[in-house]
Amino acid sequence: MDMDLSGRIALIPGGSGGIGSHVAEVLAECGADIILGYHSNGTRAEEVVAKAKSCGRRARADRIDATNYDDVKRWVDGVAAEFGRVDILAICVGWFEVGFSLFMSQTPDMWPAMIGRQLWAQIYLAHAVLPHMVARQSGRIISLGSDGAKGGQSGVAVPCAGLAGVIGFTKSLAREVGRYGITVNVVCAGPTQTPVLDAMLARGDTGAKLVEGAIRNIPMKRAGEPREVAAAFAFLSSDAGSYITGQALSVSGGLTMM
Repeated sequence: MDMDLSGRIALIPGGSGGIGSHVAEVLAECGADIILGYHSNGTRAEEVVAKAKSCGRRARADRIDATNYDDVKRWVDGVAAEFGRVDILAICVGWFEVGFSLFMSQTPDMWPAMIGRQLWAQIYLAHAVLPHMVARQSGRIISLGSDGAKGGQSGVAVPCAGLAGVIGFTKSLAREVGRYGITVNVVCAGPTQTPVLDAMLARGDTGAKLVEGAIRNIPMKRAGEPREVAAAFAFLSSDAGSYITGQALSVSGGLTMM
């Protein structure tokens, strides 16, 4: 079996991000038509759309607020009506602020936005897409998570709390919808070579020390590449991953082994 996704329709909210944009590109390279949802980086989203079209795929990018359920529902229903179905929901939405902030230095007004993007967005997107997948008795839901949700990570306590919630949500949802031929999984990335990681390293001693410390703890002694994470999305989206559900798969060079 291979990772042929020809003819499949993939929704990728967060598809302009440092990892999400590569997820979208890899799914298109594997044959899927792609619809990106983006929050702010429209330039990168359009680059991905152009690359997908150059591969002969249907592609477009829509600006959405994934923390607003009504916005999410309109987007998902509109795509399903236009394209006929949604086969893959690859959720790459996340907290996008650059830099670490130790919990004791934070103020409570910072937390709702973090949890909104790390947890509520995932719940809203899954709830909106499931009726379409259940009707067809088929579908893949894959969320981008973090190894920090498994083992903890200094400087991102509240975002990691949200992503730990995603793991629990994923496992529970997988039990509910497996009977309909739908799989639900999380891909937990470790430190990955993205513009955000570069900015963290350059921002100051605290961020640099935390990132460098995390990389030292990786058995493979390097940060991951975005396409290495994206390959896991393609595998779980394909027929080769059809009997895998309820899993939190680490793609982190062995940073967390659980």
